[in-house]
Amino acid sequence: MRRRRGFTLPELLACLAILAVLLAVAMPALATFHRAASALSAMHLLSASLGSARIAAVTRGVPVSVCPSVDGMACRLDLVWDAGWIVFVDADRSGQPSSPAAVLAHVQNSAGIAIRATIGRHRIRFQPNGFASGANVSLRLCWRAPADSIGMVVVNQGGRPRSVRDAARTPCAFSP
Repeated sequence: MRRRRGFTLPELLACLAILAVLLAVAMPALATFHRAASALSAMHLLSASLGSARIAAVTRGVPVSVCPSVDGMACRLDLVWDAGWIVFVDADRSGQPSSPAAVLAHVQNSAGIAIRATIGRHRIRFQPNGFASGANVSLRLCWRAPADSIGMVVVNQGGRPRSVRDAARTPCAFSP
């Protein structure tokens, strides 16, 4: 008599129970990992956008600006970068894209992260020599809930963007 090969119902149920316990233990760790990866991704995306704007200004020989934008076509005039930002050729130094073709990049922020600029700096303009006009600017990134700080991206007058992570996760000073 030949034996049938395969699993019995109790064996399958035991495997499913073990798998369920392992997933229940792993899910909180995976959620924490996903949150940290999203924060790091947002910081790097913002730094990369600022760096590419600086390179575009030098290679094109015209000012290039980065500003917060909701629709990808016009700059917001406040300090809120939550919805995203645009990189655009600002040859006439108006602070707004002169046409849709002037927009070089539109980045949307959808990771649940609040981004605020330094008071008085609602845009960052890079000159053809690579320098950022005006004073240093900081773009602070915070989680919306809970309102913990992720870090900030700082652009100095020389135009160099750098990321600073907040390992202590201090509470944000602004209300996201």
